[in-house]
Amino acid sequence: MGEIIIEETNYKAFALTMAYLFMLVAAISVAILGEIKNKKGYLLIGILTAVIFLIGFLWALAKASKIKSLLTITMDGIIDNSSIGAIGFISFDDIKEFKIVTLYNKNAIAVIPKNIDIFLSKLTTVKRRQVKRNIHLNLPPVAIMVDMAKNMEPEDILSLLQKRLSDYSRLYE
Repeated sequence: MGEIIIEETNYKAFALTMAYLFMLVAAISVAILGEIKNKKGYLLIGILTAVIFLIGFLWALAKASKIKSLLTITMDGIIDNSSIGAIGFISFDDIKEFKIVTLYNKNAIAVIPKNIDIFLSKLTTVKRRQVKRNIHLNLPPVAIMVDMAKNMEPEDILSLLQKRLSDYSRLYE
């Protein structure tokens, strides 16, 4: 049983790639029109913009092909990379349970710690403040946004997390 990596779908990068592709086709069309009509201005502008959009298309294609990890489930805990304010590594020692919740009309998995004070002491200042704010707003201390998970439903991710937590609890407690 190794690491389970749940990937994130990247719709923005795909849309950007398609936009650059369409603009590249349009620039090439302008260059061809300039060649056919024998207008050097159209030809020059078409070639220059085609080069620019070709570079942009290649950049967007590289960005779209990069795999982004949303959540990694290891033997010792989970690594949250779901958002800018992601917590990072959370040990199974600190986790009591997982629940599916809806935050801001999106599915998320709530991580409920065993002892909030011990959990907070292990976090950095910024993340500690974020967890305290969540508790103050009656939100789960840690919420892993799983609405963008690639080929997985929140229930599938929850069952994987619960299985690993129970396996860890049986082995080390």
